Amino acid sequence: MRLSVSGATGGTGGGAARRVAAAGRHVTAVVYDPAGLTTREHPRLEVVTAVGHSVSVVCS
Repeated sequence: MRLSVSGATGGTGGGAARRVAAAGRHVTAVVYDPAGLTTREHPRLEVVTAVGHSVSVVCS
């Protein structure tokens, strides 16, 4: 199962992304600024940067 989390640089979204990845699920973190992520390198985490209304993959 894959889960997308918007706002993954915030407290709630970041906590959700960490917990889901730790539980063995694949997570796509949708963020405006990837530098704000506390967990950037995880084998089950993919980070996408939202720019306006478009999304581009910056890291997987």
